[in-house]
Amino acid sequence: MSVPRGNVRNEDFEWFSNRDLIDSAHLLMGKIDLDPASSDKANEFVGAEHYYTIKDDGLNEQSWFGNVYLFPPSMSYFWNKKAQRWKPTRGLSPSLTSGHAVWFRTMRRKWMEGEIEQGVFLTNYMDMCSYCQDLFDFPVCILKNRPTMTRHYFNEDKLVEKPTGISMVIYMQPREGVEAATQDFIDIYSPKGRILLN
Repeated sequence: MSVPRGNVRNEDFEWFSNRDLIDSAHLLMGKIDLDPASSDKANEFVGAEHYYTIKDDGLNEQSWFGNVYLFPPSMSYFWNKKAQRWKPTRGLSPSLTSGHAVWFRTMRRKWMEGEIEQGVFLTNYMDMCSYCQDLFDFPVCILKNRPTMTRHYFNEDKLVEKPTGISMVIYMQPREGVEAATQDFIDIYSPKGRILLN
């Protein structure tokens, strides 16, 4: 899901993934234990056993666990030294970083530390290739078609499907059975785009 966060200009909508990409993540991992950037409405589609909303602040405040699915908020972030946390902003300073990059780094760290078992990270921000070149340490699928995502308008509780930009899926495999898990990723995602393996 992609949502506004914190004390920035409010939008009247949120984004979340399409059915095909969500079903593929379920198929790959068996189930989704946690979506750390979600909402009540988004989880009707994602079907994670647990999820964090904006108020929960899954980026800074919460523990992650199990099989994680993440389509992050599309904001710019800065590191607030006083609060010792990432905060979103609408600013354009070159010192800011992509929200997708911040969430990817967090997910990668939690995977490296063994806090999560495995994870599927979806991004429609190709600048990730510059911000986080270590994403290529994992299996990646660059989708051949621009996926259609769902936009949820809060005030009207209306859902509208809209195409997004060029997107990719990054898979952080489980520690055990990594070869079989990687092959499952290839089998499930290769019809959707080009697979890159380290």
